[in-house]
Amino acid sequence: MINIQTAFEKKTELLCNGLYLDEVLIDHYKSQGIEIDFGRKGGAGPLGGRYFLLEDGITLINVALWNNPQKTNLRLGEKKDGFFDIYDENKGVYFGRLKLVEKPQFYNLTTSDGIEMKKIALVHGVDCLASTIYQKCIYWACGEACEFCGIELSLTYNTTIAEKNYIQMSEVISAATKEGRCSHMTLTSGTEESVDKGANRYIELLKGVKENHPDIPLHVQIEALEDVRYIDKLKEAGADTIGIHIEVLDEKIRKKITPGKAHLSYELYKKNWKHAVEVFGDNQVSTYILTGFGESRNEFVDAVERVISLGVIPYITPVRSIPGKRDLPITDYEKLLDIYLRTGILMKQYGVNPLKNRAGCVRCGGCSAISESYLIS
Repeated sequence: MINIQTAFEKKTELLCNGLYLDEVLIDHYKSQGIEIDFGRKGGAGPLGGRYFLLEDGITLINVALWNNPQKTNLRLGEKKDGFFDIYDENKGVYFGRLKLVEKPQFYNLTTSDGIEMKKIALVHGVDCLASTIYQKCIYWACGEACEFCGIELSLTYNTTIAEKNYIQMSEVISAATKEGRCSHMTLTSGTEESVDKGANRYIELLKGVKENHPDIPLHVQIEALEDVRYIDKLKEAGADTIGIHIEVLDEKIRKKITPGKAHLSYELYKKNWKHAVEVFGDNQVSTYILTGFGESRNEFVDAVERVISLGVIPYITPVRSIPGKRDLPITDYEKLLDIYLRTGILMKQYGVNPLKNRAGCVRCGGCSAISESYLIS
């Protein structure tokens, strides 16, 4: 059995490099009753991956699966005794074993209004139900979309619907809970061209879902608001945790990578984070932070420390290319390992604990090794 240090290192390498999946093997696995593919083609989070568990049965990883062996040194091999063997082609050694998290059965069901449930919400990881409640974004409309985002691609591929309501969401939660695949939920959305930036749409849905499922912790994600009173309204409507996502910390890189959102100042984010911590409480406020764009490592960690000092959990993830759309840099594994280690120490110094987060990306943990870094620091 691997220890937490080894799990942390292997997870970080897999997050950065992903796995090569030989397309020829897809049919081979299918003949054995194993459904494995290249994952989502669209959506608001990291694309093109599947969820795996390390051989400890605990450590969850959202692993990119590539059809190009040049993209990674790690190759997905045969499945034996419930685990896939992984090989490091560069070193010519055995890397370890991974257990595929199977897709849930409720994906085959439909809502009462005839919509496939998998178009309403998907399971992230083992038991985090996730949904983009509004699949459009003002930045896509005006040609200033974030370079790493594929939110509207889901509409192009017909894998979702533009807007979900609380009745549909409640029905999917019921089905997922019955199957043991929903203990908390992530709700995200594209930014709307309004003062509330989509908060009012959340509020209506949150109230309906909480009335039907009061025991399911809910996480919402929104960009920084000029009127922070909407943060209070989100909490009052039923949100348990909140992510106010800046995504890129380096100002110069932020303008290039997130051209639409870059007009929002860091000071505005700081104002939102501080207010959100007051409203939602300790360890319930987070911000998605991507790394791998060529930023200075020390400057990046210094910027992360400023975020942590406000009581905010920095959900640090390596940037991932959008399959068939954009090639983004591969994050250096050794650099990210160092960043995680230093961040884990900083979180303990400032009393920020990702393990106490109640719902959403931080609790799921599949796309970041931030919780593992906290455990070993």
